[in-house]
Amino acid sequence: MIIMCHLGTPIQGRPRSRRARRRDSPRRPPPPHAAIRLRLRLRLNLTVSVPRRNHVAKKSQTSRSGNPAASAKPKSVLSFTDAVAQRALDPILPAFRAWADAAGVDPEQLDWLCELLMNFFKNYAQSVPAVDASNLEVPMTAKILESAGEFHPEMRLGIGLALNTYLQFLSSTLAWTGTQNDLAQLLHMTGPERAAASSALSKYVALPQLTPQEAGAARAELVFVQRAVALLAWIGEGRKLTDSRLLLRKDIAEAAACVGMNAVGSATSRHDPMAAPDAPRRVTSMVELPRLMQYWQALIDARLIVVSANHVKASRIGKQLRTNPAGAEHDTEVLAYFLYYDFVIPYGAFDPEESIHALVAMALADAASNKPVEADTLFGPSILTDPRAFQAVVVGSQIRQAAEEGLVEIGAHIVVPPALRSPLASALRLLDDKTEELAAEAAAQNRAATRAPSEATYQLKIQVDGITPAVWRRVHVPAEIALDELHQVIQRLFAWEDRHLHEFRIGDHTTGVHYAPDDPEADHWGTPPLDERNVPLNSLLSAPSDAMHYQYDFGDDWEHTITLEEVLPAAEPGKLPQLTEGAGHAPQEDSFGPHGWMDKVATSRDANHPEHRNIRAWLGLRKGQDIDPDSFDAAAVKKRLNGLAL
Repeated sequence: MIIMCHLGTPIQGRPRSRRARRRDSPRRPPPPHAAIRLRLRLRLNLTVSVPRRNHVAKKSQTSRSGNPAASAKPKSVLSFTDAVAQRALDPILPAFRAWADAAGVDPEQLDWLCELLMNFFKNYAQSVPAVDASNLEVPMTAKILESAGEFHPEMRLGIGLALNTYLQFLSSTLAWTGTQNDLAQLLHMTGPERAAASSALSKYVALPQLTPQEAGAARAELVFVQRAVALLAWIGEGRKLTDSRLLLRKDIAEAAACVGMNAVGSATSRHDPMAAPDAPRRVTSMVELPRLMQYWQALIDARLIVVSANHVKASRIGKQLRTNPAGAEHDTEVLAYFLYYDFVIPYGAFDPEESIHALVAMALADAASNKPVEADTLFGPSILTDPRAFQAVVVGSQIRQAAEEGLVEIGAHIVVPPALRSPLASALRLLDDKTEELAAEAAAQNRAATRAPSEATYQLKIQVDGITPAVWRRVHVPAEIALDELHQVIQRLFAWEDRHLHEFRIGDHTTGVHYAPDDPEADHWGTPPLDERNVPLNSLLSAPSDAMHYQYDFGDDWEHTITLEEVLPAAEPGKLPQLTEGAGHAPQEDSFGPHGWMDKVATSRDANHPEHRNIRAWLGLRKGQDIDPDSFDAAAVKKRLNGLAL
């Protein structure tokens, strides 16, 4: 279950600002990053134990409410592994609680974190008899997290975030007794980026085995399609609009009726106290009718209507949908997507913890899963006595609105119709991407805030191999820059779009050491690359003339040579990276590698070449424009680098 896991009270004391801590300020225990997504509340209807190895985990038959530690029945017999886990963890828990309390963690959340930690260590003790709570084995921790994820993604999320908080405690209090490399791997394994990826809402959606025709026919019977068809039929061959491209007041009543609203356009929206209960709502503009505006915008976004100055008409595909809703399966899916979009995608900046859109998205994801949430979770009488009542009421209101459009069905459970799960999953993927992006930004900001002062500056020359005339950039970076950060620098130096895979390499392709983003789901030939995230550049390059390679886009095969030219004194924090020099026009993405790029540039400059016009169009060149292979726009590169502060 997702919904009530996330309708929780936020961790108290979490700073609103994510600005980096001043380097000369006293260090306090950082709030656990679990605050980013730890809405794993105390009503998680799953056993808190991670499934034991070689055993099949089963869902708890007992409905848990409140703290599992309080509601679970006491055991009369303590297993050997449980005793080992308690003996290892109990001595360190008081210090962990004090640290977390100083960081502003809510006491109720802290109890939940400790319960998750204890369950992790109980499973850990099954395979590691000599448990050391200050030094965890990376492979076994990874196996337990993987097992938790197979049981339920939310379980993996909760245990991962609890572990990360605990590891931050060990790190900041110098209580960690293992290697720093192991600690770095564990922090990354349990960090916010991995947590966001493992808790992607779109993964919860259970897609039925329906043909496009079956799905289209089922959607044609749904309320939102019938309302859209009615609105398209009313538009007919066209309607006049205001200068603001909105409906005329005289047309509001008929248009509103198409989407199930009782309203009328009027010179004033003042309510008449003597009006009958069923009297139409008086509005001065259609913007006062959210449902009508939602349909209007969805029809525009789905390209079912064409709005021009003072006029609207149905598009070609809009006419097809109006004539044969069951046969327009693609168009009804697109329409459903845009309606779901309004419910789950917030406009502007948002915090996944606080956004009602995110909570609604969690409810919809639950409703589209194989284990949909019970309606009483949002609409039962007990919800009003819950401390999270306000959030639940607001989310419940949004779900009822979705039900009025036929986007969900409310019975004993809240369920998304099978025919609508594919468009819902598409909308949820956008939210997942945004959440992962925010988690990555938060991780980068946390890294910047806790970064130790640099010991030196590296002057690097980075060249794209195989291009004539040469394309290279000279840049200053901190000697300790991590490879994943250097990747971002290189992307900006050459205006790459970061749409393809990449890796760093020391040595040749066959026998060299490879570094790449950590991706447990990726398929690799031979030995998988090492995680680039925690590898500082000065651990690979230490003296002038040392070199390594960076490969971007394994299809086009853009090979870059990175050469350490000079070791300089450390720069002030936030002043790097800094471009100092460069040459050559950077190649364009997807131009088939160095030879393909050079051929395209030559063809674009050869008016007699049969592909001259096509290549110029592909390169985006207008009349009179040409690409100068020797040109280098230093100002543009510096502007792209401005967003990085190392």
